[in-house]
Amino acid sequence: MFSMDDYLARLLAELKETFGTRLLYVGLQGSYQRGEADEQSDIDVMAVLDTLSVSDLDRYRDVLAKVGETERACGFLCGREELSKWNPCEVCHLLHTTEDKFGSLSALVPSYTAEDVKTFVKISLGNLYHALCHRYVHADAETNRSALPGAYKGVFFILQNLYYLKTGVFIRTKRELFPRLSDADRAIMEKAEALRREELYDFHETFRLLFEWCQNTLLKI
Repeated sequence: MFSMDDYLARLLAELKETFGTRLLYVGLQGSYQRGEADEQSDIDVMAVLDTLSVSDLDRYRDVLAKVGETERACGFLCGREELSKWNPCEVCHLLHTTEDKFGSLSALVPSYTAEDVKTFVKISLGNLYHALCHRYVHADAETNRSALPGAYKGVFFILQNLYYLKTGVFIRTKRELFPRLSDADRAIMEKAEALRREELYDFHETFRLLFEWCQNTLLKI
């Protein structure tokens, strides 16, 4: 049986062996960080090195192969200088959705403001709106159907940040966030979870629900 604690211990040991003091940070992200993972979930790990080169990417890939579970391994690898210049609009979400396992992420990222979080939400909604419209008009029916569950997946992250803007509290998990949502937001979350479970759905009704939610939320923020 897979153990995330064991995986992280082996990964951290291999990273220290490979990169030595160049390794500055390792953190856990995604559904495992939220305690919502299943056997198909990606293993999202963030790592920061003092500098990052193409050869470092190769060495990191070799480390993942040695540790195993490569088909599920995912995440974010970055150099310290690049991270220090990261877009502040992404920093709030990054800090609240990454659990420190080695080092401190807050010491490596720039500061952020509430306006930065608002910008993150606007960009996320705008990207979703554009993707929905473009695919609906220009892609075939099968492409639209296969892409819709993925479009719904990102709604949770938007809702996390919207709730943070309203309350100053960042809710980490879906089960904690769900009862705090409005009826419209809750309906979107319910549909996203149904799609994640691969339940049958009516494409046009499900598309319309997401499109109108995205449209209305973008107009209100």
